[in-house]
Amino acid sequence: MKQILQNPFAILLGMAMAVTFTACEPNNETTENETTGKSLIFCCGQDTITAGSIYTSSKLDEAYAELGITRFSPEINLIGDTNGEVTITVESLNETAIDVCVFGSCKRTIAALNYTITASGNISSATPLPLDIHYSVPVDVNTPQVFHAEALITAYYEGEEDNAVSFTLVMTDDAEEE
Repeated sequence: MKQILQNPFAILLGMAMAVTFTACEPNNETTENETTGKSLIFCCGQDTITAGSIYTSSKLDEAYAELGITRFSPEINLIGDTNGEVTITVESLNETAIDVCVFGSCKRTIAALNYTITASGNISSATPLPLDIHYSVPVDVNTPQVFHAEALITAYYEGEEDNAVSFTLVMTDDAEEE
């Protein structure tokens, strides 16, 4: 043992092994998202919607205008960087009926559901998933109206609830809102 401790090569080898084993220990400061590499983003056209932001849209579906209906259709998409199951929640913040069509079915935020709907399904990596979110109101030509709906839109990969992304969508024809 004394010969090993006096041998400079053995000392250097021991130090190198200690550094190597220390460097391979997991870093507990990484987040779950960094560990799994899964991330989601919302976008509208070429614009990325920043998580935590308020996104205002006054985009109307012209086909409905001919029928006397004001229908806001902001054309929001969800893009993920990994294939997997995703959960999307839409909560109407001003207790307005908002329709959401995604993963092959349509749902409406209504009082009986606390103005919140949830839908789950699979998403393909780097492929935009259209979230057909719309707010429709019959137009009364005799009464001036301002249309306004607000919704909190949230999405996360299954098992990744702590890494959810969300933003507030405002659909309005009130020029002061934009």
